[in-house]
Amino acid sequence: IFNSHTYIYINIMNKKRIKNLIHKYLLGKLNNEELASLKNEFSNDEVRELFKEFAEVHFLLSNELTNVDSESAYRDFISSINPSAKLTEKKSFINFTFLRYAAAFISIIGLTYFFMQQHNSIPSNTKLELGNEAITLELENGDILVIDEDKEQRIVNKKGSLVSIQQGNKLNYVKNTKQEVLVFNKLVVPYGKKFQVLLSDGTKVDLNSGTTFRYPEYFIEGEDRMVFIEEGEVYFDVAKNKINPFIVNVKNMNIRVTGTEFNVSCYSEDENIDTALVEGGVSLYGENELYNDKTSVKIIPGELATWDKEEKIISVSKVDLSIYTGWKEGVLVFKHMKFKDIVTKLERHYNLTIKNEDQVLGDEILTARFENSTIEHVLKSFKDIYAINYSIVDNQIIINKN
Repeated sequence: IFNSHTYIYINIMNKKRIKNLIHKYLLGKLNNEELASLKNEFSNDEVRELFKEFAEVHFLLSNELTNVDSESAYRDFISSINPSAKLTEKKSFINFTFLRYAAAFISIIGLTYFFMQQHNSIPSNTKLELGNEAITLELENGDILVIDEDKEQRIVNKKGSLVSIQQGNKLNYVKNTKQEVLVFNKLVVPYGKKFQVLLSDGTKVDLNSGTTFRYPEYFIEGEDRMVFIEEGEVYFDVAKNKINPFIVNVKNMNIRVTGTEFNVSCYSEDENIDTALVEGGVSLYGENELYNDKTSVKIIPGELATWDKEEKIISVSKVDLSIYTGWKEGVLVFKHMKFKDIVTKLERHYNLTIKNEDQVLGDEILTARFENSTIEHVLKSFKDIYAINYSIVDNQIIINKN
């Protein structure tokens, strides 16, 4: 967290104004009057230090800065004030090789707050008992198997033939070219857990917390490979097969691919269904429509297709893919997201209950990144930067009004 000397000589109201000006400058959105005001403030050493620190965090976390690094941003601003000035300050920029931290870039009602925290530097003095429900596999005949992530097991069908092998948090299906009838299995992954499935065609599927996924034990030769997301979030690395497309059905929508990597998020409480493309190409069309190459919505790598559940329309935008794929590696990335929505994602990720009694805080916008952090680390970080007041009652996190 920034050293307290950075802020000593900047009063609270002026500090907020300066932070907002710095943020707008880094985004290239300052008007002439605001630019003059920021330049005037640069005679203050604390403001200069604040600018450098903001530039570091902004460069690391913000997608808007693609061609400018944090040091260049600072040098350019110094030059704009006095083109003949020589930059004599010692470099204080982060060593990226050894950087490992949880960081947050917070924008609250147009006023920007920045936060950096070393990943392992937050002491954990609050313990929570997290839920530990089991992952289950439902077979075609209705039998439900409990997946013990600490063990291995061989799964057979009613005829005694080997269907799949479970090893820890992975389930690998064997290929069966003689299959003539589709037989479905259903995996249910509770909050706080993740799981991986290798389908019979070689497609690798990562399931996030709170996911229900239905799929065939074997795909039938010559037919489309169709799977169903009933709830949750899934990352697909689809085995290439141009003859037999891979189709994901998800609540009124189909996603069609022949071999690619993409992420789909479709939780019931969310307003949208999001499809983020990492590699290859996907086509989206209505659940009850026949696929039409000309009328389907297509996206390219780095784009997000958002299906509005209420309006039933699809919009496409460029995105930072780490927001949608970081969960696979235990990284939580929130960008320009309401705090109440972040709370929902934290509940899923850690399998706990968070009750937010501060409605004003719930609507404020936050961008944050936490890497393999415990919930204690996350709570302590939010408390240190924003001074949120929380307590733990009956194993439930209560965020109180300030």
